[in-house]
This record gives sequence, C-alpha cells and structure tokens, in this order.
Amino acid sequence: MTIEHRGPLAGVRVMDMTTAWAGPFAGRVLAFLGAEVIHIESATRLDLWRGAGHGLDPVRYPDLDPGERPYNRTVLFNSQNLNKLSLTVDVKKPGGRDILLKLAAVSDVVLSNFTPRTLARMGLGYEQLKEVRPDIIVLEMPAFGNTGPMAHHGALGPGMEFSSGMSAFVGYEGSGPTPTGPAYLDPIGGYNAAAAILTALVYRQATAQGQYIEMSQVEAAMPFIGELILDSLETGVAPSQHGNRVADAAPHDAYRSLGKDAWVAIRIASDAEWRTLAEIIGTPQLGTDPRYAETHARWRNQDELRAPITNWTQRLTKQDAAEQLQAVGIAAAPVQDGREIAEDKYLAARGFFGALDHPESGRRTYQGMPFKFSLTPAGQHRAAPCLGEHTTMILRDILQLSEAEIAALSAAGTISNLPA
Repeated sequence: MTIEHRGPLAGVRVMDMTTAWAGPFAGRVLAFLGAEVIHIESATRLDLWRGAGHGLDPVRYPDLDPGERPYNRTVLFNSQNLNKLSLTVDVKKPGGRDILLKLAAVSDVVLSNFTPRTLARMGLGYEQLKEVRPDIIVLEMPAFGNTGPMAHHGALGPGMEFSSGMSAFVGYEGSGPTPTGPAYLDPIGGYNAAAAILTALVYRQATAQGQYIEMSQVEAAMPFIGELILDSLETGVAPSQHGNRVADAAPHDAYRSLGKDAWVAIRIASDAEWRTLAEIIGTPQLGTDPRYAETHARWRNQDELRAPITNWTQRLTKQDAAEQLQAVGIAAAPVQDGREIAEDKYLAARGFFGALDHPESGRRTYQGMPFKFSLTPAGQHRAAPCLGEHTTMILRDILQLSEAEIAALSAAGTISNLPA
C-alpha cells in the first residue's frame, strides 16, 4: 500500500497515542500539514471517541445508524482523525511493547494525552523512547502538568474550564459558573500541542536534539482570559457575569429577527455608531438622548434599548439585518446554527469544507483548517481510518516484519482490528 504525503511536514512521522479530542486534534493538525500520523489503539481499549462511554446514541452516527461496527462510523472519531493511519496493538500482550519501540525508532514525534505517567507505566516514557531514538520528540498533555499538588489529577475539557477560571466569566448575571458548551479547552490544548511540536522540530533541525515537552492544558487557557485575570489582580474584584455584554461597547447583544429562533448579533463600539443605529431603527431621538448618547450611560441603560432595537430586527431576516448594519460600518452578524455554517456561502467559497470517502461511513463532508500555504499546500485527502486498517501495512512496510512474525502477533492477540 502506498501512502501519499503532502504538505510542509511531509517526511515527519508521528506516533499518535491519544484519545478523545485534545490529543487527536493535535495529531489532526500535524496530519493536515503533511506528517504521517499513526493513530495507535488497542482493540481492548479503544479511543474514547470511537464510542466508548457514549453508548450508541444515534445522533453520533451517519444517517443516525451505528451499523455493525459503530466504532468505525462514529462522527466524533472520524472528524478528528483525518489523514491518519491506524495501528492496533496491545502492549500487554507478547511483543506489543516491542512493536511500539520499533516504531518509535523510526518516528520523529510521540504525542500522548493519556493521564500523567501513563506512558512511563507502559515502558514507553521519554527516557525509554530516547534509548531507541535519541533525537525523538515526546509531548504529553497532562491537564495540570507533571508537577505541583494537582499533577496526579486527570481531567476532561469541561472540568478544565472550571479549573482554569474560564467558566467563572461565562454566563448571565446570577447564573453561576457556566462551561462554554463544546469543551473549548480541548481544541485550545490541541493547537498548543501542535505548535509546541512544530517548535521542537525546528529546534531539532538546527541542533539535532530531540526533547520532552510537557503541555499543561489548564495553563493553555490563560492567554484566552489573560485580561480578566490581570483586571482581577489589579482591582481585587473578580469580573462578574454579563451574558453577551462587554465592558467597552454598548449595546452588545443578540436580538431576535424574523424567523423561528433567529437572532442577529450587534456591537456598538462608539457614540457615532450608536447615532447611526438609532437612525436606522427609526428612533433618531435616541441617538442624542442623554441616557444613551455616551457609552457609559448607554451601558448602564442598555436594557431599555432592547425593545426599540428588537422592533427593527424582528422585521428582517438575520442576514438582511446584519448586511444593512455592516454596510454602514456597524459590526453585526447573523447567529448561525450548525446547518447554516455547513451551508455558508463564505466558507464554501473559501473551500473550508471538503468531502471524503470512508469505507463504512460513505462520502461525508468535513471541516478544514484555517491556514493555507502558497508553496507547500496542506489539506485533507483521506478519511479517518477504520480500526486497525493499516496495522499489517505498518508492520510489514515500515517495521519490516515478516509474514510469519505478523501471523504470530495476530495469533497471540497482540494485533487485532476487532474489539474484544
């Protein structure tokens, strides 16, 4: 089997020993950039996003059908493992650890988001791996880092949002701490991990030295709430929850528009913009009313502005309302749902979505990445792998094992593409 490599990371091989979202997303970024990313699982311990822990909720499968092998059809796994190869190996079975050590010897990067010290317990920690590949780069993604009083704690994205302080700033007044909803810290952690690996690859290119990277996912949240942390340190007062409102603009909110559960988001960043909006919505007198003419006064009294603004927005579609406001320099956008994003003309024109054929899920559309390269085009050219799809090819073509050795590993249950 010939695997075609494209993009600026062509020639880089990554052992992707990850699960769920944050780790696989980091591997997805590297695979998008052209690295050969081998996603490693055990048939007795699947990637969480192949369905373990989620049951057979139909909404997680194409056409609402889990099928005979739901672990190959789940939209969660298949959305985060594009361009990757799949190797199934059980390190607890005879020869399992040896396979991974042999693979590490011909790999550039090992990526893991297991709980702290899991790799070391498997005999695959950085100290062991650099014995077989001295310049290897190993990145682990412990939620709270490898040191400190919480180093032994595991965590998932929503819990990390609370621990980082992010959730304390989200929500409407009096609602209490609120998570973002889509476990925001997972993709944040994934992007940070990919960036750290790229940095280590550049350093290795210059010095021929590999290294170990510890990437705390909770700490990765700090740049996203940095100004709020600094404000709390300076004033001694924790920022309160204001829903859609922000301190430097008023009004700043979403307003009902024409249609079922349709909304348009509007931001007024200056007094001049407010006067323009007042004219557009047919209430020019509000533009000079002392209660609203200046930003601070307008912020205090913005509850009173919801009715006149909504009186205008609810007569228009959210797209028409946004376009009219954008035309006069006011920041506005339709609040789009998932289907509208998938059918968005702007994203279609940008080629953000692309269709790929999957052997068990059929032809499906997947979202891309936000970066484009003029000289070394990256992209998504292969659907996520079925469980163990490339095991034989990897053992035969990359590790140079004989057919007899592969058969022995299969007989021992060390390699398998079917869950036990």
